[in-house]
Amino acid sequence: MEKTNRQLMELSNTDSLTGIANRRFFDSVLEHEYYRLRRSNSELSVIMLDIDHFKEYNDYYCHVMGDECLRQIGKVLTGCVTRSVDLAARYGGEEFACILPDTDIQAAVSIAEKIRHRIHNLKIEHEKSSVSEFVTASIGVTTVRYSAEISPEDVVAMADKLLYKAKVSGRNRTEYAAP
Repeated sequence: MEKTNRQLMELSNTDSLTGIANRRFFDSVLEHEYYRLRRSNSELSVIMLDIDHFKEYNDYYCHVMGDECLRQIGKVLTGCVTRSVDLAARYGGEEFACILPDTDIQAAVSIAEKIRHRIHNLKIEHEKSSVSEFVTASIGVTTVRYSAEISPEDVVAMADKLLYKAKVSGRNRTEYAAP
């Protein structure tokens, strides 16, 4: 019974397509890690990434290929976000997110760039992209310390705003800030 309950808990926290954490688990871990900063006075970094022109990819290559692309992105994240305290998650659709406790902005940007390069190096053909002949990603990274004026949702919003900046600045790039 205990083993079955553990398996059910793991399933409820995992994205069935990519095999990495799901949005619900991401939100739970982010809240826990953010409020832990009150005690530790450490830094917390969040990476948000979006696959460039993924709708066009899905429309041109079909959803089966789109699903396979997302699976491969999940594997890239698993290979780049390796510490046991870190978390890689599918945030929704073609958007992914990472939580990096005790990680400063330089280290977080280094991980984000590794992710971006490895996605490009998968060399997944993308004829409908205006950015590259291959699938690429735009990334936003933020690093914060605990503040009573900032919520976990605000941290995600900061990273998402930087992700949007990467998209409007040409895509296939990483934008970052530490307030």
